[in-house]
Amino acid sequence: MPTFNAHNLQNLYDSFSKAEYQELLFKVVADLREHLGLLPVRYQIKHRIKDFRSYLAKISENLPHDAPAINDLLGIRIICPFLDDLIVVEKALLEHFPIREVDHKGEQQSFREFGYDSIHLLLDMKGQTVAHPLPGVACVCEIQLRTILQDAWAEVEHELIYKSDWPIPTDQIRRKLAALNANLTLSDIIFQDLREFQKEVVLKQEKRRSIQSTKTGILSSDKLLQQLSNEPQGDDDKADLEKIILKALTAHSEEDFSRAIRLYSRALKLPAPTSIHSILLNHRGMAYFALGENNAAKGDFRSSLELDERNFRAWYNLGLAHKILQEFDRAIEAFAKSSQLNPTFFDPALQRIRLLLDLGEHTEAYKAFEKLQKYHPDAPEVNALRKEIYPE
Repeated sequence: MPTFNAHNLQNLYDSFSKAEYQELLFKVVADLREHLGLLPVRYQIKHRIKDFRSYLAKISENLPHDAPAINDLLGIRIICPFLDDLIVVEKALLEHFPIREVDHKGEQQSFREFGYDSIHLLLDMKGQTVAHPLPGVACVCEIQLRTILQDAWAEVEHELIYKSDWPIPTDQIRRKLAALNANLTLSDIIFQDLREFQKEVVLKQEKRRSIQSTKTGILSSDKLLQQLSNEPQGDDDKADLEKIILKALTAHSEEDFSRAIRLYSRALKLPAPTSIHSILLNHRGMAYFALGENNAAKGDFRSSLELDERNFRAWYNLGLAHKILQEFDRAIEAFAKSSQLNPTFFDPALQRIRLLLDLGEHTEAYKAFEKLQKYHPDAPEVNALRKEIYPE
């Protein structure tokens, strides 16, 4: 690489190159925003062009002919709150952009070192050239992925060490810097753990809300008591059972699941037709399910079906229990049985189709969906699933 005249380079930089590179950088940022906007992550984008002084210093270091070209004249930084967000963004960039190189900074450092963690990617810019390129600059854009804490550390380190002529004087200061970086790294890990815990709690709450929906078989007190009144039974026993059932259903509707379980258990000890006991076992199973006691719930759903094998809602709930316990084959069988007993109740079919898709059994899922459409061609849930299976 030949020697360059600094004055001529600055004229080139100020008069032409900076504006051209700036326009190119804006296009790259716009493309990134378009793709990242589709991802389930929060992010912030910073971008910059290396100023002339930094460029000149870099090119002066690279004067030998075999020196590598400058890769970071154009720089973009994508900042996300959590560590797993970086994984999502990196995957999207690798899928949608011509990435030439990926470097996970900090992975090779020992615990005594205090360099920052960061993911660096080189975006190939070939085909997007500028009219007045600067000598020694590669046709790439450097993209850095960082968490908020990684970015904070890098900014402070850049000002304190990289841009300063002050050398780190003692091992004591080095240890302090290493400890500070370690604390920030640990904080990132703790934040990620908290986020995972939050996701788990939300998922459990969603499952509980799902099992509490009316379609899972929680009968209203009027319907259940009407069914009980039609059964031959002693008046005293029937009155006691009615009182306990009313209290159990009230506790269930108020999401006092532990009390509901105790009351259902009392009701099950009283004489009643098997059909009523089957319903009560199904209800108690849902209360167990709402508390996250999935094995107990599964046991009650099975007991309910032993008393009344045509209880399609108990089959559906049993399928949900198997699904949560990752007993997928049994879940598929239970959902199919529920749909067979009552084709107008389409929730089991939806659950079965989604589970088949998740398991990669697409042919079976498509067959089941075609059958579902015959019974429920206009149901919003079925239309939504149709768009997922057959995107336009």
